[in-house]
Amino acid sequence: MSPSLYVPDHGRWVVHKPAVLRGWTYDQPALPRGKKCSSDRKLAPVIQEFQQLIEDDPELFMCFHRMFDEVRRPNGNLDQVFDYKGLMVALDRIITQAPRFGGANNLVMGVPMYAVLAPFCNTPSGFNVFTNAKVNAQLHKIFDVWAEFLVSPESRYVLTTKEQCWFNPTALDVMSQRLGTSFYDAWVCRDSDPDKHYGFTSWDDFFTRRFRPHMREVIDPDNPNLITAACEAHVHTIQSNIRAVDKFWIKGHSYSLSHMFNRDSFTPLFVGGTVYQGILSSLDYHHWHSPVDGVVRKTCLIPGTYYAARLDNDPDPDVVSRSQDFVTAIAARALIFIESNNPVIGLMCFVAVGLGEVSTCKITVKVGDRLRKGDDLGSFHFGGSTHCLVFRPQTPLKPFPHVQPGTVQNVNSNIFYIENGTKN
Repeated sequence: MSPSLYVPDHGRWVVHKPAVLRGWTYDQPALPRGKKCSSDRKLAPVIQEFQQLIEDDPELFMCFHRMFDEVRRPNGNLDQVFDYKGLMVALDRIITQAPRFGGANNLVMGVPMYAVLAPFCNTPSGFNVFTNAKVNAQLHKIFDVWAEFLVSPESRYVLTTKEQCWFNPTALDVMSQRLGTSFYDAWVCRDSDPDKHYGFTSWDDFFTRRFRPHMREVIDPDNPNLITAACEAHVHTIQSNIRAVDKFWIKGHSYSLSHMFNRDSFTPLFVGGTVYQGILSSLDYHHWHSPVDGVVRKTCLIPGTYYAARLDNDPDPDVVSRSQDFVTAIAARALIFIESNNPVIGLMCFVAVGLGEVSTCKITVKVGDRLRKGDDLGSFHFGGSTHCLVFRPQTPLKPFPHVQPGTVQNVNSNIFYIENGTKN
């Protein structure tokens, strides 16, 4: 593996310099069905419906116009999107294609819709657009249409060794660098030949690929005083004394439990407790695993936003990645409450937060299921994502010294121990 290849920052969804996005999104030579990306191609019905929604709602119509006036335009990265109609054309092109590998130089890693929308997310009018319930309901419809293609065999055209496809030598190098082994040795594949898509049946099948058993084993699985990482993720923060209701939209007032849990009846049990949050990149493993032995007490899917972010003045377009705590209160998410077998840990909650693209939170456990540490809980399907572990105030948690903001913690690795309990 070449040491010169730069693996993109964990937690980032788009590149620092959005000028490179123009060619990635607009200059693709052809759609997988052989149709050219021409500007006069009739929009898909779900995109036509989105355009009609904008034009029929005076507030949305105004906001979609204003956000184009408010957006920064560094290096001409939006030179083909002048108004909301151009944006509809861009979205229409995206949902006919599978995400491509952008290359080691421009570091675009497969989130094309957010790549187009990101500059608008950090504008006042864009904030109004992406927190609008009707817009988010329509985005969900668009994602459903896109997902139909991404789960089909036709989407495998990007799973080859060709340029800007996911199994070309550069892409395989980038995906293998942090794992320290080859793609085939790290991931469960149905075929050893990259030209046969490694046996993956669709883009979604590739995106939700699993580690081989030897890659992420639970260490000391019988020690009830150890809590493991639920996801392969970059540590965002660990915060204690979390309030029931707080100003989650203001930096420094990070978590508002009542909003995060959608006012669930379990909320009072966690007031004053601890939140651990980790961010997944587009190249990470996207399955969730139980951090404790225990029993599933409740699961819940909560609809929400996809591209809303806390506004700031940073010229970097990746504002949603800078809003990780903010999105826990408003984005589409899943809750899984687990009663640990260790009474000192007691009830805890895993929160999966889907952000952008086809961010389906798929729960695979049900109430009453008995879990062992490392058992599968569910998965994210295509899209950027973040997650939290939430603990009650009575749980005497201690993070291991290596668990610090900015570090990457492997799924099933030990991240917390119970104070006065046995670490190892």
